[in-house]
Amino acid sequence: MKILLLYKGYPRISHGYQMDEANELNKKHEIMIISFEWELFTKSENHLPFIQNSPLNEMSTIIKFKPDIIHSHYLDTIDLCIQLSRRLEIPFTIKSHSFDILGNNFNNSKKYINQINNKYCLRIIVFPEFIEPLLRIGIKESKLLPMYPAININKFINLEANNGPHIMSGGAFLPKKNIKGFILLSKKIKQKYPEKQITYYSVMENKSYYDEILEFNKSHDNPVIFLTVQPDKMSLEYKKHQWLIYSACPKEKTVGNPLMIAEAQASGVGVIMYNLRNSLNMYITDNGYLYNTDEDVLEIISNDFDSEKRNNAIEISKRYDIQEKIKEIENVWL
Repeated sequence: MKILLLYKGYPRISHGYQMDEANELNKKHEIMIISFEWELFTKSENHLPFIQNSPLNEMSTIIKFKPDIIHSHYLDTIDLCIQLSRRLEIPFTIKSHSFDILGNNFNNSKKYINQINNKYCLRIIVFPEFIEPLLRIGIKESKLLPMYPAININKFINLEANNGPHIMSGGAFLPKKNIKGFILLSKKIKQKYPEKQITYYSVMENKSYYDEILEFNKSHDNPVIFLTVQPDKMSLEYKKHQWLIYSACPKEKTVGNPLMIAEAQASGVGVIMYNLRNSLNMYITDNGYLYNTDEDVLEIISNDFDSEKRNNAIEISKRYDIQEKIKEIENVWL
């Protein structure tokens, strides 16, 4: 099968889900990757060949490729997918994420109903937590495929190695992550547990905001170490840590199901996530923790991560296996 992959920002270092998906599809199919719109800040060192351009400007190349299916990420690419599908007379699927659901008030719900319910759209692949908002606006259940994040989870599972004592966080440098709040929390942690190293793994995607965060960290005595690490090295980084703390802005409320949580749990790291909404428990499960205050975090990390919870989390993390998820998507395409 020939698959046209439309990826915004491929191969950004923070888009490991696209790289894992493309790598897995490339094992059995002929693929063409078109990366568009988003700037390529810090790129992954290991990536497949791709075209950097607007897909509409690459029509002659696409036609020559003769794809059987279009597969894209993010719900806001649906207009593009429909345009291409009509011109090529082939169907499409879209893998939605978090910001495109949580950050969408669906004011123009009739538009989405018509677009998703039309003949070219085979499925919208949706995190289980976000199925309900799409059903509420009138999307047919048959057009939705519930699926947890899909990544090469096995590279993070290492039952032989013990986890280190330190604390980590990470994610894109965006206000919705409440990184300043995490720095203030880290300052409290360092005051109580000075021996713990606190590392935030991320990349610069907006220089002015990046500089602002680093200056804020400096003004609070640098409690956090900021690092950029290539994706294929991250499995080793996770094993240095006992806890992952994932902060979020309580006003924006657009943090969804971060991949870092799946990777951390597969690596045996205890997950502590800000309690944006009760439904987050579907994702982190009872083997993680939702916190409301900094004091909650200080209490949780006063002990090592419970071994039973760790083992359960590692086992549950197998639901993110990219190989199994690709099979589900292929069943839709066939």
